Amino acid sequence: MDKLPQELVDRISSYLGRQDLRNTLLLSRQFQYAAEQYSATFESYVLTESNAEKFLATYSNRRFNYLRYIHFSTEFPEFDSNDNEDNCRESLEELESLDQEFTRQINFLFSTVDAIESRQADVSNLGRIDLSIYTPKRSVNREKFCLHQTFVSWRVHLLSSATLPQLSSIQHLRVLDPDQEFYSDGLDPALRMLDHRILLDLSNKLPNLHSLTCKVGGGEWHGSFVNEGLRHITRDWAGPRRDSRHDFRKALVEGALSSLRHVDLDFLYPLDLTESIDQRRSLPNLVKPAAFDPFSTSIRLLSYQLRSMKLCVVADETLFWPTVRDGSTPAWPNLKSIDVMFHIAAPSGSWYFQGIPGVGSVEGFDVTNDMYPPLTTTDKDTHDDVMAMETNWDNQQRIVQFRVTPNERLLVPFLTAFARALAHMPSLKDAALWSPLTLELSALESEDRYRRFDTTQVTNFPDADHVGLAWGMAYRKPGVKAFDSWNGEDFCASRQLWWRVGKWRPGSELHELYRQVGRDRHGYQLKEYWDAFMAGEGLTYRDDFEMCPTMPEPPDVGLT
Repeated sequence: MDKLPQELVDRISSYLGRQDLRNTLLLSRQFQYAAEQYSATFESYVLTESNAEKFLATYSNRRFNYLRYIHFSTEFPEFDSNDNEDNCRESLEELESLDQEFTRQINFLFSTVDAIESRQADVSNLGRIDLSIYTPKRSVNREKFCLHQTFVSWRVHLLSSATLPQLSSIQHLRVLDPDQEFYSDGLDPALRMLDHRILLDLSNKLPNLHSLTCKVGGGEWHGSFVNEGLRHITRDWAGPRRDSRHDFRKALVEGALSSLRHVDLDFLYPLDLTESIDQRRSLPNLVKPAAFDPFSTSIRLLSYQLRSMKLCVVADETLFWPTVRDGSTPAWPNLKSIDVMFHIAAPSGSWYFQGIPGVGSVEGFDVTNDMYPPLTTTDKDTHDDVMAMETNWDNQQRIVQFRVTPNERLLVPFLTAFARALAHMPSLKDAALWSPLTLELSALESEDRYRRFDTTQVTNFPDADHVGLAWGMAYRKPGVKAFDSWNGEDFCASRQLWWRVGKWRPGSELHELYRQVGRDRHGYQLKEYWDAFMAGEGLTYRDDFEMCPTMPEPPDVGLT
């Protein structure tokens, strides 16, 4: 056995199942090496501070070549008996302490992986690891501490990111919110929201970064409750929310992340939280004092060198095209796939969709200095705690969803910018721009204005108020699989364009911009589709949009 060539042993082992590979571990050193490689035993590691020595001992040798996935959870200390149960708020010193603790944990992670890298004689295989970092959790005893400790709007910051070592082995970075369980008296665990710029601060330390993923943001949309106390406690304060988007722009360095090729950035995760809202509510203007959204602009600046881009985001037209004042003409020479799901709310606090005349806000409100959480407990906090005490959340949710009619004042510039961008993507294979829509009018049934809602614009489905709908468009170049093979053609010889916009129709100028997409490269032939399966002139299910390809997920390790 010892005389068999390693290449032959590798070939034999590649056909064996996991149990058979275990049986070959002691046959010879060659079979041991092959079994370790093909059994996937060393493919994934959940790194903690308590198992770091084991991690170093296991992977400071040839097994580092087998490592594909590292998972790392961040967590803040649980409140203990010494903490003041009556204190609803964290002081400035406590917030700074949590930032320091998060920074310490990230430093530990980077230093540990750096130690592994420094022990590798052959660095040619570096740049193959998928790193998942989970946002901070904090266990809160809901019977002892108030709900204010579960819903904290202050963002967590990474301090002194410049001192982190560079990690050459990381090819894919994921920043993920762990899943939460909802109960009748709240949710668990409590999650702390990260400052958006942390995505850039971490990525800048990964010179071989090829792909970037995030699933965050659902916590920004809490607050849709009948109970006044619950509504105030769970809301995300506008000040930290606005600042996080602006800080992202400040952190962006021109020419940074030059190795990045693929992004899957979901800032609306989980989607159910961002949809289950009262659409009558007023929203903050997250743009001012800027003229246009700095966050949208930043993502566009990151996108020029990409091959694929999938976004779920609150954005304005600068996501696709610079302002007139900028004067530049962008180009995406290598972008093949772009899929953008946009929230019905714009960063300005206005809405891309409307529904019932006179119902709900139209413009966003300005964010002022008093729109930050207090640093000490206030009388209002105490009042809200009493109001929310022993309240069943299931009975208090106030979900009102009626915005399904395009607001052309905002939507047409957004669609125009997207079409202009597509015209500067010569490698484009597929594109989609869409918004998830939902209908829930039961809370308005007692109002006369409810009767003015035109239900025929929505769909022919009898259960439309219980399904996920979509409004948007999709494009496919010739010779690829169709967006919708029921109303479309797989591997069609011409370009194809799907409009899933109900009764709405684009104006002639906007329509022509979309008809021109891909014309220079693929010719004038174009097939357009306006209807969807069973939908008639109404909106359709969002299934086709949700089936757009995403980057492969790592093996489940039970952390989300």
